[in-house]
Amino acid sequence: MKTDNEDMDPFQIREWFKRPYSVTITTILIFFGILYNSWLYVGKWLDGILVNGLVPGDVTFIKTLTFILILMMTNIIYMILSRQVALSRTVEEQEKQLIMCEMKFQNFIDNVPDVAVQGFDLDGTVHYWNLASEKMYGYTKEETMGQNMFDLIFPDERKDDFDDIISSMRSDKDYKQAYESTFITKDGRKLPVFSSYSSVPASDTPLEIFSMEIDLTDRKRMEQDLKEAKIIAESSSNAKSKFLASMSHEIRTPLNSIIGFSDILVNDLSDSLSDTHKKYAQNISTSGQHLLSIINDVLDISKAEAGKMELRYEHVLIPSIVNEVVEAMRPSTSIRNISLHTDIGQNVSIVEADPGKLKQILYNLVGNAAKFSHDGGNIIVRCYVDDKMMHFEVEDDGIGIREQEIGKLFKPFSQVGELSVNKHKGTGLGLSLVKEMVELHNGEVWVKSEYGKYSIFGFNIPLDFPS
Repeated sequence: MKTDNEDMDPFQIREWFKRPYSVTITTILIFFGILYNSWLYVGKWLDGILVNGLVPGDVTFIKTLTFILILMMTNIIYMILSRQVALSRTVEEQEKQLIMCEMKFQNFIDNVPDVAVQGFDLDGTVHYWNLASEKMYGYTKEETMGQNMFDLIFPDERKDDFDDIISSMRSDKDYKQAYESTFITKDGRKLPVFSSYSSVPASDTPLEIFSMEIDLTDRKRMEQDLKEAKIIAESSSNAKSKFLASMSHEIRTPLNSIIGFSDILVNDLSDSLSDTHKKYAQNISTSGQHLLSIINDVLDISKAEAGKMELRYEHVLIPSIVNEVVEAMRPSTSIRNISLHTDIGQNVSIVEADPGKLKQILYNLVGNAAKFSHDGGNIIVRCYVDDKMMHFEVEDDGIGIREQEIGKLFKPFSQVGELSVNKHKGTGLGLSLVKEMVELHNGEVWVKSEYGKYSIFGFNIPLDFPS
Protein backbone atom coordinates (compact mmCIF):
# COMPACT_ATOMS: atom_id res chain seq x y z
CA MET A 1 0.00 0.00 0.00
CA LYS A 2 1.32 3.40 -0.97
CA THR A 3 1.72 6.07 1.67
CA ASP A 4 0.62 9.68 1.27
CA ASN A 5 4.23 10.76 0.79
CA GLU A 6 4.72 8.23 -2.03
CA ASP A 7 1.57 9.49 -3.80
CA MET A 8 2.83 13.08 -3.58
CA ASP A 9 6.41 12.13 -4.63
CA PRO A 10 6.16 9.40 -7.35
CA PHE A 11 9.71 10.01 -8.63
CA GLN A 12 11.21 9.59 -5.14
CA ILE A 13 12.83 13.03 -5.35
CA ARG A 14 12.74 13.48 -1.56
CA GLU A 15 14.45 10.15 -1.03
CA TRP A 16 17.12 11.13 -3.60
CA PHE A 17 17.99 14.39 -1.83
CA LYS A 18 18.38 12.59 1.49
CA ARG A 19 21.54 10.96 0.11
CA PRO A 20 25.00 12.50 0.54
CA TYR A 21 26.34 14.62 -2.38
CA SER A 22 22.90 14.50 -4.05
CA VAL A 23 22.95 18.29 -4.59
CA THR A 24 26.42 18.20 -6.18
CA ILE A 25 25.54 15.31 -8.47
CA THR A 26 22.22 16.93 -9.44
CA THR A 27 23.96 20.22 -10.25
CA ILE A 28 26.57 18.43 -12.40
CA LEU A 29 23.83 16.53 -14.24
CA ILE A 30 21.91 19.75 -14.89
CA PHE A 31 25.12 21.42 -16.09
CA PHE A 32 26.19 18.69 -18.51
CA GLY A 33 22.73 17.45 -19.39
CA ILE A 34 21.07 20.79 -20.08
CA LEU A 35 23.17 23.91 -19.75
CA TYR A 36 26.41 22.72 -21.38
CA ASN A 37 24.59 21.06 -24.27
CA SER A 38 22.49 24.18 -24.73
CA TRP A 39 25.64 26.26 -24.85
CA LEU A 40 27.22 23.93 -27.46
CA TYR A 41 24.09 24.13 -29.57
CA VAL A 42 24.07 27.93 -29.45
CA GLY A 43 27.79 28.02 -30.28
CA LYS A 44 27.31 25.82 -33.37
CA TRP A 45 24.41 27.96 -34.45
CA LEU A 46 26.52 31.10 -34.15
CA ASP A 47 29.33 29.46 -36.12
CA GLY A 48 26.87 28.55 -38.87
CA ILE A 49 25.56 32.06 -39.43
CA LEU A 50 27.63 35.18 -39.48
CA VAL A 51 25.12 37.95 -39.94
CA ASN A 52 24.67 41.55 -39.01
CA GLY A 53 28.29 42.25 -39.42
CA LEU A 54 29.48 39.66 -36.86
CA VAL A 55 33.04 38.55 -37.30
CA PRO A 56 34.66 35.39 -35.86
CA GLY A 57 36.13 37.39 -32.95
CA ASP A 58 32.67 38.55 -31.95
CA VAL A 59 31.38 34.99 -31.98
CA THR A 60 34.23 33.88 -29.69
CA PHE A 61 33.47 36.71 -27.28
CA ILE A 62 29.76 35.81 -27.22
CA LYS A 63 30.58 32.14 -26.57
CA THR A 64 32.88 33.04 -23.69
CA LEU A 65 30.36 35.40 -22.15
CA THR A 66 27.50 32.88 -22.40
CA PHE A 67 29.71 30.14 -20.88
CA ILE A 68 30.45 32.39 -17.92
CA LEU A 69 26.71 33.02 -17.56
CA ILE A 70 26.07 29.28 -17.67
CA LEU A 71 28.64 28.73 -14.90
CA MET A 72 27.02 31.45 -12.79
CA MET A 73 23.61 29.90 -13.40
CA THR A 74 25.00 26.51 -12.36
CA ASN A 75 26.34 28.03 -9.14
CA ILE A 76 22.99 29.67 -8.43
CA ILE A 77 21.20 26.37 -9.02
CA TYR A 78 23.65 24.65 -6.66
CA MET A 79 23.06 27.24 -3.91
CA ILE A 80 19.29 27.12 -4.33
CA LEU A 81 19.25 23.32 -4.22
CA SER A 82 21.61 23.27 -1.18
CA ARG A 83 19.49 25.75 0.75
CA GLN A 84 16.24 24.03 -0.16
CA VAL A 85 17.56 20.59 0.74
CA ALA A 86 19.01 21.90 4.03
CA LEU A 87 15.70 23.56 4.87
CA SER A 88 13.80 20.40 3.95
CA ARG A 89 16.10 18.29 6.13
CA THR A 90 15.71 20.74 9.03
CA VAL A 91 11.92 20.67 8.75
CA GLU A 92 11.93 16.88 8.55
CA GLU A 93 14.20 16.62 11.59
CA GLN A 94 12.01 19.00 13.56
CA GLU A 95 8.93 17.00 12.54
CA LYS A 96 10.64 13.83 13.78
CA GLN A 97 11.56 15.51 17.08
CA LEU A 98 8.03 16.84 17.44
CA ILE A 99 6.61 13.38 16.82
CA MET A 100 9.06 11.89 19.36
CA CYS A 101 8.10 14.52 21.94
CA GLU A 102 4.43 13.85 21.33
CA MET A 103 5.02 10.11 21.67
CA LYS A 104 7.00 10.59 24.88
CA PHE A 105 4.35 12.90 26.30
CA GLN A 106 1.60 10.54 25.25
CA ASN A 107 3.44 7.62 26.80
CA PHE A 108 4.02 9.62 29.99
CA ILE A 109 0.35 10.60 30.31
CA ASP A 110 -0.77 7.07 29.45
CA ASN A 111 1.42 5.53 32.14
CA VAL A 112 1.62 8.23 34.84
CA PRO A 113 0.78 6.40 38.09
CA ASP A 114 -2.13 7.36 40.35
CA VAL A 115 -3.26 10.32 38.23
CA ALA A 116 -6.36 9.58 36.15
CA VAL A 117 -6.53 11.69 32.96
CA GLN A 118 -9.52 11.92 30.65
CA GLY A 119 -10.09 13.99 27.51
CA PHE A 120 -13.54 14.91 26.22
CA ASP A 121 -15.29 17.52 24.08
CA LEU A 122 -17.83 20.16 25.03
CA ASP A 123 -20.62 17.60 24.82
CA GLY A 124 -18.85 15.35 27.33
CA THR A 125 -17.92 12.69 24.75
CA VAL A 126 -14.76 10.86 25.82
CA HIS A 127 -11.85 10.69 23.36
CA TYR A 128 -9.00 9.94 25.80
CA TRP A 129 -8.74 7.61 28.83
CA ASN A 130 -5.35 6.73 30.35
CA LEU A 131 -4.28 3.61 32.24
CA ALA A 132 -4.67 5.24 35.66
CA SER A 133 -8.29 6.04 34.75
CA GLU A 134 -8.83 2.37 33.93
CA LYS A 135 -7.39 1.37 37.30
CA MET A 136 -9.23 4.07 39.26
CA TYR A 137 -12.71 3.75 37.75
CA GLY A 138 -12.72 0.19 36.42
CA TYR A 139 -13.59 1.06 32.80
CA THR A 140 -11.20 0.03 30.03
CA LYS A 141 -10.23 2.52 27.34
CA GLU A 142 -12.30 0.62 24.75
CA GLU A 143 -15.38 0.83 26.99
CA THR A 144 -15.18 4.60 27.36
CA MET A 145 -14.35 5.82 23.83
CA GLY A 146 -17.35 7.71 22.46
CA GLN A 147 -19.24 7.44 25.76
CA ASN A 148 -20.40 10.44 27.78
CA MET A 149 -18.66 11.48 31.00
CA PHE A 150 -22.09 12.02 32.58
CA ASP A 151 -22.97 8.37 32.14
CA LEU A 152 -19.58 7.00 33.25
CA ILE A 153 -18.30 8.51 36.48
CA PHE A 154 -20.39 11.53 37.48
CA PRO A 155 -22.95 10.93 40.25
CA ASP A 156 -26.36 12.49 39.71
CA GLU A 157 -25.83 15.06 42.46
CA ARG A 158 -22.59 16.34 40.79
CA LYS A 159 -23.85 16.68 37.21
CA ASP A 160 -24.87 20.31 37.74
CA ASP A 161 -21.29 21.08 38.74
CA PHE A 162 -20.05 19.48 35.53
CA ASP A 163 -22.54 21.53 33.50
CA ASP A 164 -21.25 24.69 35.16
CA ILE A 165 -17.66 23.78 34.24
CA ILE A 166 -18.60 23.14 30.59
CA SER A 167 -20.52 26.41 30.42
CA SER A 168 -17.64 28.36 31.92
CA MET A 169 -15.21 26.87 29.40
CA ARG A 170 -17.50 27.73 26.51
CA SER A 171 -17.35 31.39 27.51
CA ASP A 172 -13.73 31.46 28.71
CA LYS A 173 -11.20 29.17 27.03
CA ASP A 174 -8.63 29.95 29.75
CA TYR A 175 -11.01 28.85 32.51
CA LYS A 176 -9.58 26.31 34.98
CA GLN A 177 -11.18 24.61 37.96
CA ALA A 178 -9.94 22.35 40.77
CA TYR A 179 -11.80 21.01 43.80
CA GLU A 180 -12.52 17.92 45.88
CA SER A 181 -15.37 15.81 44.59
CA THR A 182 -16.87 12.32 44.58
CA PHE A 183 -17.07 10.16 41.45
CA ILE A 184 -18.62 6.76 40.75
CA THR A 185 -16.63 3.66 39.75
CA LYS A 186 -17.86 0.95 37.40
CA ASP A 187 -18.94 -1.22 40.34
CA GLY A 188 -20.97 1.66 41.85
CA ARG A 189 -18.48 2.55 44.57
CA LYS A 190 -18.18 6.24 45.53
CA LEU A 191 -14.60 7.47 45.16
CA PRO A 192 -13.34 10.69 46.82
CA VAL A 193 -10.99 12.52 44.44
CA PHE A 194 -9.23 15.82 43.91
CA SER A 195 -10.27 16.84 40.39
CA SER A 196 -8.97 19.59 38.07
CA TYR A 197 -10.12 20.74 34.64
CA SER A 198 -8.46 22.70 31.84
CA SER A 199 -9.23 23.34 28.17
CA VAL A 200 -6.95 22.90 25.16
CA PRO A 201 -7.73 24.43 21.73
CA ALA A 202 -7.61 21.80 18.95
CA SER A 203 -7.64 21.94 15.17
CA ASP A 204 -10.38 19.40 14.50
CA THR A 205 -12.74 20.44 17.31
CA PRO A 206 -13.60 23.85 18.79
CA LEU A 207 -12.27 22.90 22.23
CA GLU A 208 -10.96 19.88 24.09
CA ILE A 209 -11.27 19.52 27.86
CA PHE A 210 -8.96 17.44 30.02
CA SER A 211 -9.66 16.40 33.58
CA MET A 212 -7.24 14.89 36.08
CA GLU A 213 -8.09 13.14 39.33
CA ILE A 214 -6.11 11.93 42.31
CA ASP A 215 -7.65 9.28 44.55
CA LEU A 216 -8.16 10.67 48.08
CA THR A 217 -9.34 7.42 49.65
CA ASP A 218 -6.16 6.83 51.67
CA ARG A 219 -5.98 10.47 52.76
CA LYS A 220 -9.61 10.48 53.87
CA ARG A 221 -9.00 7.27 55.79
CA MET A 222 -5.96 8.81 57.48
CA GLU A 223 -7.94 11.94 58.37
CA GLN A 224 -10.62 9.80 59.95
CA ASP A 225 -8.01 7.78 61.83
CA LEU A 226 -6.43 11.02 63.08
CA LYS A 227 -9.79 12.31 64.27
CA GLU A 228 -10.45 9.09 66.13
CA ALA A 229 -6.91 9.10 67.56
CA LYS A 230 -7.37 12.72 68.68
CA ILE A 231 -10.62 11.84 70.43
CA ILE A 232 -8.93 8.91 72.17
CA ALA A 233 -5.91 11.04 73.12
CA GLU A 234 -8.11 13.81 74.52
CA SER A 235 -10.13 11.26 76.45
CA SER A 236 -6.94 9.70 77.81
CA SER A 237 -5.55 13.12 78.71
CA ASN A 238 -8.71 14.05 80.57
CA ALA A 239 -8.70 10.72 82.37
CA LYS A 240 -5.03 11.23 83.27
CA SER A 241 -5.72 14.74 84.55
CA LYS A 242 -8.64 13.54 86.67
CA PHE A 243 -6.55 10.65 88.01
CA LEU A 244 -3.60 12.89 88.86
CA ALA A 245 -5.82 15.47 90.51
CA SER A 246 -7.57 12.80 92.55
CA MET A 247 -4.39 10.96 93.52
CA SER A 248 -2.53 14.18 94.28
CA HIS A 249 -5.28 15.18 96.69
CA GLU A 250 -5.35 11.72 98.28
CA ILE A 251 -1.56 11.74 98.70
CA ARG A 252 -1.20 15.34 99.86
CA THR A 253 -3.67 14.94 102.72
CA PRO A 254 -1.72 12.22 104.63
CA LEU A 255 1.58 13.73 103.48
CA ASN A 256 0.74 17.06 105.11
CA SER A 257 0.05 15.13 108.31
CA ILE A 258 3.39 13.34 108.10
CA ILE A 259 5.20 16.64 107.55
CA GLY A 260 3.29 18.32 110.35
CA PHE A 261 3.92 15.58 112.92
CA SER A 262 7.59 15.26 111.94
CA ASP A 263 7.99 19.02 112.43
CA ILE A 264 6.45 18.66 115.88
CA LEU A 265 9.01 15.97 116.68
CA VAL A 266 11.85 18.14 115.35
CA ASN A 267 10.73 21.02 117.59
CA ASP A 268 10.28 18.71 120.58
CA LEU A 269 9.64 21.14 123.43
CA SER A 270 9.66 18.43 126.09
CA ASP A 271 13.18 17.29 125.14
CA SER A 272 11.96 13.68 125.27
CA LEU A 273 13.72 12.79 121.98
CA SER A 274 17.42 12.26 121.47
CA ASP A 275 19.33 14.21 118.84
CA THR A 276 19.41 11.09 116.67
CA HIS A 277 15.63 10.81 116.75
CA LYS A 278 15.28 14.52 115.97
CA LYS A 279 17.59 14.04 112.97
CA TYR A 280 15.40 11.19 111.77
CA ALA A 281 12.33 13.38 112.17
CA GLN A 282 14.05 16.18 110.26
CA ASN A 283 14.85 13.76 107.42
CA ILE A 284 11.20 12.67 107.34
CA SER A 285 10.06 16.31 107.17
CA THR A 286 12.57 17.22 104.42
CA SER A 287 11.71 14.17 102.32
CA GLY A 288 8.01 14.80 102.80
CA GLN A 289 8.35 18.42 101.69
CA HIS A 290 10.32 17.33 98.62
CA LEU A 291 7.67 14.74 97.77
CA LEU A 292 4.93 17.35 98.29
CA SER A 293 6.77 19.71 95.92
CA ILE A 294 6.92 16.98 93.26
CA ILE A 295 3.20 16.25 93.69
CA ASN A 296 2.37 19.94 93.37
CA ASP A 297 4.45 20.19 90.20
CA VAL A 298 2.77 17.12 88.72
CA LEU A 299 -0.63 18.56 89.53
CA ASP A 300 0.28 21.95 88.06
CA ILE A 301 1.64 20.49 84.81
CA SER A 302 -1.46 18.30 84.55
CA LYS A 303 -3.71 21.34 84.94
CA ALA A 304 -1.70 23.28 82.37
CA GLU A 305 -1.85 20.49 79.81
CA ALA A 306 -5.59 20.11 80.38
CA GLY A 307 -6.09 23.86 79.96
CA LYS A 308 -7.43 24.20 83.50
CA MET A 309 -4.69 26.37 84.98
CA GLU A 310 -6.10 29.85 85.53
CA LEU A 311 -4.37 33.16 86.09
CA ARG A 312 -5.42 35.80 88.61
CA TYR A 313 -4.27 39.10 87.16
CA GLU A 314 -3.24 41.89 89.51
CA HIS A 315 -1.09 45.00 89.43
CA VAL A 316 2.36 43.58 90.20
CA LEU A 317 5.30 45.77 91.24
CA ILE A 318 8.17 43.98 89.51
CA PRO A 319 11.14 45.34 91.56
CA SER A 320 9.42 44.20 94.75
CA ILE A 321 8.71 40.69 93.37
CA VAL A 322 12.26 40.25 92.03
CA ASN A 323 13.89 41.40 95.28
CA GLU A 324 11.56 39.18 97.33
CA VAL A 325 12.56 36.08 95.30
CA VAL A 326 16.27 36.93 95.45
CA GLU A 327 16.24 37.48 99.21
CA ALA A 328 14.31 34.24 99.74
CA MET A 329 16.90 32.31 97.71
CA ARG A 330 19.94 33.98 99.22
CA PRO A 331 20.29 31.72 102.30
CA SER A 332 20.39 28.54 100.19
CA THR A 333 22.89 30.02 97.70
CA SER A 334 25.14 31.54 100.36
CA ILE A 335 25.90 28.05 101.70
CA ARG A 336 27.87 27.44 98.47
CA ASN A 337 29.19 31.02 98.32
CA ILE A 338 27.09 31.75 95.23
CA SER A 339 26.50 35.51 94.83
CA LEU A 340 23.02 36.73 93.85
CA HIS A 341 22.72 40.08 92.05
CA THR A 342 19.86 42.05 90.48
CA ASP A 343 19.91 44.35 87.45
CA ILE A 344 16.55 46.14 87.26
CA GLY A 345 16.00 48.80 84.60
CA GLN A 346 14.93 52.30 85.65
CA ASN A 347 11.65 52.11 83.71
CA VAL A 348 10.65 48.77 85.26
CA SER A 349 7.58 49.24 87.44
CA ILE A 350 4.13 47.63 87.26
CA VAL A 351 2.74 44.91 85.00
CA GLU A 352 -0.56 43.06 84.88
CA ALA A 353 0.20 39.45 85.85
CA ASP A 354 -0.54 36.64 88.28
CA PRO A 355 1.85 37.39 91.16
CA GLY A 356 1.86 33.83 92.46
CA LYS A 357 2.69 32.33 89.07
CA LEU A 358 5.29 35.02 88.38
CA LYS A 359 7.02 34.24 91.68
CA GLN A 360 6.92 30.52 90.89
CA ILE A 361 8.55 31.17 87.50
CA LEU A 362 11.35 33.21 89.06
CA TYR A 363 11.87 30.72 91.93
CA ASN A 364 12.21 27.90 89.40
CA LEU A 365 14.69 29.79 87.19
CA VAL A 366 16.82 31.11 90.08
CA GLY A 367 16.76 27.71 91.79
CA ASN A 368 17.78 26.04 88.54
CA ALA A 369 20.63 28.51 88.06
CA ALA A 370 21.86 27.86 91.62
CA LYS A 371 21.65 24.09 91.13
CA PHE A 372 23.92 24.17 88.08
CA SER A 373 26.31 26.92 89.26
CA HIS A 374 29.80 26.24 90.55
CA ASP A 375 30.58 26.95 94.20
CA GLY A 376 31.56 30.62 94.46
CA GLY A 377 29.73 31.44 91.21
CA ASN A 378 27.48 34.37 90.32
CA ILE A 379 23.80 34.64 89.39
CA ILE A 380 22.25 37.80 87.93
CA VAL A 381 18.50 38.40 87.79
CA ARG A 382 17.94 40.98 85.09
CA CYS A 383 14.73 42.84 84.23
CA TYR A 384 14.00 45.50 81.57
CA VAL A 385 11.19 46.90 79.42
CA ASP A 386 11.24 46.80 75.62
CA ASP A 387 8.45 47.18 73.03
CA LYS A 388 5.49 46.91 75.47
CA MET A 389 6.93 43.73 76.98
CA MET A 390 8.54 43.08 80.34
CA HIS A 391 11.68 40.98 79.91
CA PHE A 392 13.27 38.78 82.59
CA GLU A 393 16.65 37.02 82.41
CA VAL A 394 18.41 34.77 84.90
CA GLU A 395 22.09 34.39 84.05
CA ASP A 396 24.64 32.09 85.71
CA ASP A 397 28.30 31.27 85.04
CA GLY A 398 27.80 27.56 85.68
CA ILE A 399 28.22 24.41 83.63
CA GLY A 400 26.25 25.63 80.59
CA ILE A 401 24.26 23.52 78.14
CA ARG A 402 25.27 21.80 74.92
CA GLU A 403 23.54 23.24 71.84
CA GLN A 404 22.02 19.90 70.82
CA GLU A 405 20.39 19.53 74.26
CA ILE A 406 18.65 22.92 74.43
CA GLY A 407 15.57 21.56 72.61
CA LYS A 408 14.95 19.07 75.43
CA LEU A 409 14.88 21.64 78.23
CA PHE A 410 11.19 22.50 78.37
CA LYS A 411 9.81 18.97 77.96
CA PRO A 412 8.19 17.39 81.06
CA PHE A 413 10.36 14.91 82.99
CA SER A 414 13.34 15.75 80.78
CA GLN A 415 16.84 16.49 82.07
CA VAL A 416 19.88 17.17 79.91
CA GLY A 417 23.44 15.96 80.31
CA GLU A 418 24.90 13.13 82.33
CA LEU A 419 25.96 15.59 85.02
CA SER A 420 22.37 16.77 85.46
CA VAL A 421 21.05 13.24 85.85
CA ASN A 422 23.76 11.90 88.12
CA LYS A 423 24.55 14.88 90.36
CA HIS A 424 21.53 17.18 90.31
CA LYS A 425 18.45 15.19 91.16
CA GLY A 426 15.02 16.43 90.08
CA THR A 427 11.83 15.57 88.23
CA GLY A 428 12.48 17.69 85.16
CA LEU A 429 9.13 19.46 85.62
CA GLY A 430 10.38 22.90 86.65
CA LEU A 431 11.21 24.30 83.22
CA SER A 432 8.14 22.77 81.58
CA LEU A 433 6.02 24.51 84.22
CA VAL A 434 7.87 27.75 83.53
CA LYS A 435 7.05 27.47 79.84
CA GLU A 436 3.38 26.69 80.49
CA MET A 437 2.93 29.59 82.92
CA VAL A 438 4.77 32.09 80.67
CA GLU A 439 2.64 31.10 77.68
CA LEU A 440 -0.49 31.47 79.81
CA HIS A 441 0.63 35.11 80.23
CA ASN A 442 0.90 35.36 76.40
CA GLY A 443 4.69 35.48 76.67
CA GLU A 444 7.54 33.32 75.46
CA VAL A 445 10.69 31.73 76.89
CA TRP A 446 14.20 31.44 75.45
CA VAL A 447 17.63 30.09 76.32
CA LYS A 448 21.15 31.23 75.48
CA SER A 449 24.08 29.12 76.60
CA GLU A 450 27.68 28.17 75.90
CA TYR A 451 28.72 24.84 77.30
CA GLY A 452 31.13 25.17 80.20
CA LYS A 453 30.76 28.97 80.44
CA TYR A 454 27.27 30.35 81.07
CA SER A 455 23.50 29.99 80.67
CA ILE A 456 20.79 32.63 80.32
CA PHE A 457 17.14 31.65 80.77
CA GLY A 458 14.78 34.43 79.75
CA PHE A 459 11.09 35.11 79.27
CA ASN A 460 8.77 38.02 78.63
CA ILE A 461 5.18 38.95 79.39
CA PRO A 462 2.99 41.81 78.13
CA LEU A 463 2.83 44.95 80.26
CA ASP A 464 -0.99 45.07 80.11
CA PHE A 465 -3.89 42.67 80.38
CA PRO A 466 -4.32 40.53 77.27
CA SER A 467 -7.01 41.91 75.00
